[in-house]
Amino acid sequence: MANVSGNAPSNETSKSSKIDVPQSAQPAFPNTRWMDVTTDLSRNPGVFDDVFKKIKDLMPPAFEGAKLSVTKMLSSHFQVSHSMTLSSGSNSGYKFGANYLGTQLYSQSEVFPVILGDVDPNGNASAQIIHQWSDKLRTRILAQVQSLKMAGYQLSMDYRTQFTTTTVTLANVDLFSSSGIAVLQHLTRVTKNLDIGAELLYQANLMIPGGHIGITSFVSRYRGLDWFTALKLSPAGVFNVGYFHQKSNSPLQLGVEFETSLAVKETSATFSYQYDLTKANTTFRGMLDTNGLVSAVIEKRLAPLPFTFMLSSSLNHAKSAYRFGIGLLIG
Repeated sequence: MANVSGNAPSNETSKSSKIDVPQSAQPAFPNTRWMDVTTDLSRNPGVFDDVFKKIKDLMPPAFEGAKLSVTKMLSSHFQVSHSMTLSSGSNSGYKFGANYLGTQLYSQSEVFPVILGDVDPNGNASAQIIHQWSDKLRTRILAQVQSLKMAGYQLSMDYRTQFTTTTVTLANVDLFSSSGIAVLQHLTRVTKNLDIGAELLYQANLMIPGGHIGITSFVSRYRGLDWFTALKLSPAGVFNVGYFHQKSNSPLQLGVEFETSLAVKETSATFSYQYDLTKANTTFRGMLDTNGLVSAVIEKRLAPLPFTFMLSSSLNHAKSAYRFGIGLLIG
C-alpha cells in the first residue's frame, strides 16, 4: 500500500535511479523475492476509490444467523476455505474459496500476483486477479457468474508516479449492444497534506435516454497529524464529507461521514468506531446513522488456537427489525 503520511524522505532520489529496499529484511511472505523499485512512492496519494476507505473500514460487517468458516493453508502460496452460513437471507448455504499468492514482493505487505475465487453449489462464482507488472503499473480483473451465466466483468489499471495515480476502468463493455461503463480517475498530491482528484464516468446503454450519460465528480483530502477529512462533490447533486481520527498508538479509531443527494432529496450521517483491546485479542466495531440503524460486531481471537469468535447485532429502529449473528472462523 502507498504511504500517504506525507512525510518527505530524508534523501531525494531521482526517478531513473533504483530505490533501496530492505533486501536483508525477512519478508512477511515466505518463498518470495524482492522486485526492483525505481520510483519513490512514499508520497503517492493512493487511488481515487480509497480516499474514504479508512472511514468505510470502521463500519462493522454485520451478519445474521450462524456462520462457520474454515481456512487451510496447503502451501506458502495457496490456501482454500470452506464457509457455511445459516440465515434467512439469500447468502445462506455453502461456499468454497481458493486464494493464491505469488512470489513477487514489492513491500513487506504486498506480494503479486494475487488470485482470489469462490463458488457455491448454485452455480454462483466470482474471481479476481491482481498483478503488479512494475512498481508503477498494477492491473485488476474481476468476473462474476450467477446461475452458471456470466453476470459481469471489470478490468482496471492503476498507473502510479511519485505524486499521482491514474486509474482506468472498463466494466461490462459489449460492442454488439453498444453498452458498457468506462471510468477515468486521477488523484494527485498538491502539498504535503492536501490531495485532490477528479473522476469521469461514462455509461452507454440503450435503456438510457439519449443512449449514454456522463458524470463527473471531484474529491479532496486534507491530512493532519492524527486525522484527515475528505470531501467528494458531483455536479449531479451528490455531496459527501468524511472525517477520520486516531491518535498515535491509540486503540480507538473514529469516523464520521455525511452524505446527501439533491436528486433524490435524501441526507444521512453515519458515526462509526473501532476499539482494539490488544491484550484481550478483541476488536469492537460499532456504527449508528440518522436512519435509525445501529449495529455492532465483536471479534475475539482465541489465542494460541487459530480460532476467532464473532458476535453481530443490528437494530433498525425505523423498520423495527433486529438481526443477530454468531460466527466462528478457524484458520
